[in-house]
Amino acid sequence: MLNQKLKDKFEFLLGKEWFDLLEPYFQSRDFDYLYTELFRERKSYTIYPDKDSDLLFKAFRTTPFSKVKIIVLGQDPYHDDSYDGFAFSNTERLRLSPSLQNIFKEVESDAYDGFKLVQDPELIRWAEQGVLLINTAHTVRKGEPASHLRLWTMFTARVLHVLAERRNPTVWMLWGAKAKGHLAGRTLPESHLKLTAPHPSPFSAHTGFYGCKHFTKANEFLLNNNIEPISW
Repeated sequence: MLNQKLKDKFEFLLGKEWFDLLEPYFQSRDFDYLYTELFRERKSYTIYPDKDSDLLFKAFRTTPFSKVKIIVLGQDPYHDDSYDGFAFSNTERLRLSPSLQNIFKEVESDAYDGFKLVQDPELIRWAEQGVLLINTAHTVRKGEPASHLRLWTMFTARVLHVLAERRNPTVWMLWGAKAKGHLAGRTLPESHLKLTAPHPSPFSAHTGFYGCKHFTKANEFLLNNNIEPISW
């Protein structure tokens, strides 16, 4: 159970809208388990983001629930400390992750007719327009990708449940089998658009991520619903 100090902390990290929607999770036994396990992990390993960092849940407070237009699901924070709070985003301006490079290639091909852009790897500009860039785990051990996925399973399930109940027109961008698997068996409202493609990693981008045209498809959907499109 959350004491007042923790409640204030998580309300700040998530923003009030998201905290109010997710508060039942923070009163659950699963949260107690998650919090205890993270405490133990930090004693033995370097964990990103750091416990005093404000990067935890930054994607949520940057894109409040009422402002969500598009949902992009990643896996977990970069395990080399280049995570900046948003799925697929990089803090390093001179070194883009391979997946983000491929995302930008598709943006340029799809939304800009192949015109090469100088792309800022920090995707906060998308988040501020209503693109919810969330991972399915929100912490990771240094150098060990996917090390905390199991810890965040129930939290992620709650977040996706809340999002899947939205009645506002919403686009889901699900890249790769793992992202698609999180929505397996879920029925989305008719007001939602689900776009699926292979993951943008170098191992799979050429099998259908390139040419998926998710960025223009999403904007067409938003325009058709009288919603401001995203400036990619």
